[in-house]
Amino acid sequence: MNEVVAIDVGYGNTKFCAASNGTLKTGHFPSIATLQVGVADRGAIDLSNRELITVFSGDDTFRVGPDAIDTLSAHEDRNRNLAKNYVETPQHLALLRGALHYLGKANVDLLVTGLPVNDYAHHKTRMADKLRGVHAFPKADPIHVQEVLVIPQPMGGFVNYFMGTNQIGALKAIKSLTIDIGYFTVDWLVCRGLKMQEERCGSVPGGMSMILDRLKHLISEDRQTAFSDINLIDAGIQNGFKTRLNGQDYDFSHLAPKINSHIRNIMQSVLSSVGSLDDIDLIVMVGGGAPIYKETAQEVLNHRDITVPENSLYANVMGFYITGFQRMTSRQ
Repeated sequence: MNEVVAIDVGYGNTKFCAASNGTLKTGHFPSIATLQVGVADRGAIDLSNRELITVFSGDDTFRVGPDAIDTLSAHEDRNRNLAKNYVETPQHLALLRGALHYLGKANVDLLVTGLPVNDYAHHKTRMADKLRGVHAFPKADPIHVQEVLVIPQPMGGFVNYFMGTNQIGALKAIKSLTIDIGYFTVDWLVCRGLKMQEERCGSVPGGMSMILDRLKHLISEDRQTAFSDINLIDAGIQNGFKTRLNGQDYDFSHLAPKINSHIRNIMQSVLSSVGSLDDIDLIVMVGGGAPIYKETAQEVLNHRDITVPENSLYANVMGFYITGFQRMTSRQ
């Protein structure tokens, strides 16, 4: 049986997907890769009690995994690595290797991953070459990757939506706009069927990191005291704009309308790139920030209906897997 796995390394979370006993299994961990500096570094003494894996990347060793946030000190910036050359950093490769480990496959016939739209043409070949071959780990068995397929990240969400709604037969006749709300960037694709219309595709900074940063300042003003924990805000948004600060419940839903102007600016960039929506049959929005962006996005995009699939966080990586599975099946 051919082993297909999919990995989506975002600025906020690293998602992974593979089949197990006939069922598609997904998982994720925060996109935080902490440099390990010797045995006596922070947290090393209780590493066994944390869900972390040590990985090689370049000349260094990093720790990644579900408990990666706990490897940061109170004085460290808990924002993710937002470097413009993110896909070329050792942290990015460390996150990919961490995901490979958590997938639990010793031999991978096809690994499917993605890149932001603006990075795709320039980095896709180098990314494939970097991931093909043997990945060694300090304290785990090596993993062999036979073949790598790299696709634009929003294409995954697009494929996942059509396969999930059994509309794949009608795909060739449909022109669609897929918007991917990531942590750092918002990416979009216009496609007829599976063919990209590159002139109408793009990517801009302005994902959930922008929203979280704005809320950080709004909460500081609202409470009249400095506040900087982005991760509490992120978790609070998923909990209906509610969190706990200094041991007390804090509802910040009254601040939500104040982020809409930022979303409008980003969606205006999308509309300017795509142009007229008259020929667009369907708009799909994916990514972890999709539920936050949807309502304001509809206002900007001429009040068009926007479909947000269930589990939008995993939409891209599930679409990666489906793409890889279809490729392997067509060869049999």
